[in-house]
Amino acid sequence: MKQFLSILIGAAIVAAAWVATFGNPLETGQPAEVARASQPGQPRAGRAGGGTMVTVAPVVVEPYNDVFRSVGTARAKSSVTVETEVSGQVTEIHFGPNQKIAAGAPLLSLDDELERIAVRAVEASLAQARATQERYETLRQANSGAITAVSLTEAITAVEIAEAELARAQYDLAQKTVRAPISGILGLTDVEQGDVLATGAEVVTITDQSALTIEFGLPDRAASALEVGQPVRLSTGSLPGRVFEGLVAGYDGQIDSTTRTIKVRARVDNAAGLMLPGMIFNAMLFPENPPLPRVPANAITWGRDGASVWLVEEGRAQRVGVAIRHRQNDMVWLDAALADGALVVVEGVQKLRPGAEVVILPSDTQDESGPVAIDLSADQGGQTGIKVTE
Repeated sequence: MKQFLSILIGAAIVAAAWVATFGNPLETGQPAEVARASQPGQPRAGRAGGGTMVTVAPVVVEPYNDVFRSVGTARAKSSVTVETEVSGQVTEIHFGPNQKIAAGAPLLSLDDELERIAVRAVEASLAQARATQERYETLRQANSGAITAVSLTEAITAVEIAEAELARAQYDLAQKTVRAPISGILGLTDVEQGDVLATGAEVVTITDQSALTIEFGLPDRAASALEVGQPVRLSTGSLPGRVFEGLVAGYDGQIDSTTRTIKVRARVDNAAGLMLPGMIFNAMLFPENPPLPRVPANAITWGRDGASVWLVEEGRAQRVGVAIRHRQNDMVWLDAALADGALVVVEGVQKLRPGAEVVILPSDTQDESGPVAIDLSADQGGQTGIKVTE
């Protein structure tokens, strides 16, 4: 008797656990498999009335927001270290540190007394040669016979030689004044008045920082999205809270085989002089992407032929091969022939076969583009009518 009571108590416990877990299908009038699928938190896949029960989500065709980030160092538009072309003693300094200077402005004056003397001597020789040439030409025109054609030619040649010597003497004199080759900001210098400088001595560095070039690397997948003139957003820890807009000035024509990155150069205007060469910048590119079908990530299935989704058409499932182009959170953008608003299976894909009949169940989640409402009201024939609205 005790053994019989133990068996009854055990059966009662098992029955109570069954009802608590799956419900009582006799009370709902539904098959046990349908009752299980309708319970919150239970798998949605099953079969009822010959169809596989699934949940679906609509395809949304829209562009995705892709961001490429990198870090680069700023370089000045141009930077020149000025050197002397001739030796000499510094007689005057025309600049100060951090001064803005225009191209061609004088920086240093070197002792030029000898060069000035040389210029005067050549000028005198040139004046004498020209006077001789004019006298010979006058005599030749008068047909005096005293000046031959050869003599006149020699006089003309002497004038040309004197003009060339004068140009050389004036050039040597000009080299005694060191001038700025470019416009920009002057750096520090160790040169002082009275110093004797040798040829090639460094005077000062001039930096044109009216625009900066930032060089950085991007992953190889960014190569197809790069364009000259493309906007670049730049920020630096040296200027917190400031964001600068630059443009892609150019990029390398090949991928680095070691780092698998492509070198990019961006140009940013710096007319206000806030940014300095050598600063480290965070660079961000936001390439424009064409609209592509977007679906939940759990709609993707994998097989021997790669990725695919199950498309629901006229109550039946069809497999469509896809290529994943971008993933963001739980959404993926696909390269596939999927129309906007088409329905893809997101739950219940494990039991699907091509052409299989499906029964769509309501979803407990919402797509980012809005909820999908499923009307499963039964018609007079006892069949389930499916109506999908966004």
